[in-house]
Amino acid sequence: MKKAKIIYDRDFAIGNVDRRLFGSFVEHLGRCMYGGIYQPNHESADERGFREDVKKLVKEVGITGVRYPGGNFVSGYDWKDGIGPKENRPHKKDMAWNTIETNEVGTDEFLGVMEEMGIETHMTVNLGTGTPKEAGELVDYCNTKEGTFWSDKRRENGHTEPYKIKHWYMGNEMDGFWQIGMKKPEEYARVCRETAKIVKWMDPTTETIACGSCTNELGHDTYGIWDQAVLEECYDVIDYLSLHRYYNYYPEKHLAYPNEQNESDIPYMFRDLQNYLDTVIGVCDFVKGKKRTDKQINISFDEWGVITDTGAVPGGVAQEYKFASFKEMDAMIYGGILCTFLNNADRVKIACQSLLVNEGGMISTDPEGHAIRQATFYPFKDAAMYARGKALRPCAEMPKVDTDHHGLQDSIVMSCTYDEENGEVAVFITNCDMKEDTSVELELRSFGELKAIGRKELYHEDPYATNTFDDEFKVVPYDLPLSDPEKGKISIEVKAHSWNLLRFRTV
Repeated sequence: MKKAKIIYDRDFAIGNVDRRLFGSFVEHLGRCMYGGIYQPNHESADERGFREDVKKLVKEVGITGVRYPGGNFVSGYDWKDGIGPKENRPHKKDMAWNTIETNEVGTDEFLGVMEEMGIETHMTVNLGTGTPKEAGELVDYCNTKEGTFWSDKRRENGHTEPYKIKHWYMGNEMDGFWQIGMKKPEEYARVCRETAKIVKWMDPTTETIACGSCTNELGHDTYGIWDQAVLEECYDVIDYLSLHRYYNYYPEKHLAYPNEQNESDIPYMFRDLQNYLDTVIGVCDFVKGKKRTDKQINISFDEWGVITDTGAVPGGVAQEYKFASFKEMDAMIYGGILCTFLNNADRVKIACQSLLVNEGGMISTDPEGHAIRQATFYPFKDAAMYARGKALRPCAEMPKVDTDHHGLQDSIVMSCTYDEENGEVAVFITNCDMKEDTSVELELRSFGELKAIGRKELYHEDPYATNTFDDEFKVVPYDLPLSDPEKGKISIEVKAHSWNLLRFRTV
């Protein structure tokens, strides 16, 4: 059996875990909105048409914020089409996904349901076909109390108080050739700067997020160069840089760029994600030094996920949208991505899993039936519930596994958080070795005496097992016994392709 040895010290902190790490993403794509979150003819629909069974699962999984309304969709979207009486709203061609947008759900409907659920909305403005002026008008509509044309229009539309949206994204993936209104680095940097100025002038309490490189995949030639150009132009008017990444182990399924990786390469994904973060954070700090400023730009990783065999293909491609059928091993990948974000808690402050419902979703809906939890639901729920306080830096010896395209890679991905206020230590472990179990020796001696709270394991002997509407609890976590550490040490066996949560309390 392979062996891993990890030491965590309570004083070796990476940074505080930001609650905004546990966000998600909703776009008008496939059945994410229509027939997913919103379905007026469903038996569980509330008075506004949103499904109560979906809302219940969204709250259960622990979502803290949702980015809306896109995504590729936003780059051709006029927000003014989605306000006022529904019978007066236009039906228009959505060029991003080659469908008809009815505008039945717009700003007020979506912000209203998020407000009801206590979930923060992160708003994206259209910088593809849209203008800085139109972005400013949306801020006015959402955030001004009264006395302007657009704030009074919101009040007329039934929402007296402002929504007070704090986080504003300056467009979406504007460096992608598939994006409506794609821009060159210098073009985007200028429009981003002017839009961010207007957003902050409209509401000085807002935080603005600029588009960074939307992927680090081979073929994306502006990677890094884009980030530097945007930061040098916009550094003083933005607060975060946005990154996106979807991981794919289907060699036959190509999205924007060709993919050669297969299941053997899964352990490399987490090193690739770390490389991506290191590069972009390095560019942020290079520009910071060049400008001789104390201001630090942090990362909003506001689209992340795993590609399934039903994953949407960008670029105006007509597709049949269903829902993501995530395998048990996809949950393992989710766990590894979450661990990587926690291990960069000093710089990654916002993250949004993509998407929330159906296409890419942790939640799947049957239009004639109920909503179910996908396997990926569970590691996200564990992290959202128990990753609190500060993330700790490990000292580790990790086992290796051979990959087809990237040589030997670590097979264990871990993170640890310490909630000093409540005296709780949470350890998250992903074993991305598809064949072998691993013995993990964990040393927590700096915490003094610890008592075990419990252990959860998400594992199925078949890594291709999925949750379906007929068998919705096929892949679920189980509680396992956990001993108290002896002299600060504990050893456990971690199964192949599994996700694990260990919890302890200080005495």
